[in-house]
Amino acid sequence: MNDNVLWLNKLVPKHILLDDAEVETKLKPLNVIREQLPKILLKDPALKALDNEAKPGDVVEIHRVSESAGANLAYRVVVEE
Repeated sequence: MNDNVLWLNKLVPKHILLDDAEVETKLKPLNVIREQLPKILLKDPALKALDNEAKPGDVVEIHRVSESAGANLAYRVVVEE
């Protein structure tokens, strides 16, 4: 595998496209609705690497890991612009 690809994967957190049932399950305990989520642009390079194609209105779960803060989940709603 190319060293640049390995390096890039360490910098870009894991992005997972959620289906509607998963969105409901994950956001309800947080008392948040889809429209309240921060946005991520459809043209974001991290979305291009997903297994399934994202479309506006989809929700992406982002897994971040840091030495100081540990594991962290974030949610973003996909928008065109």
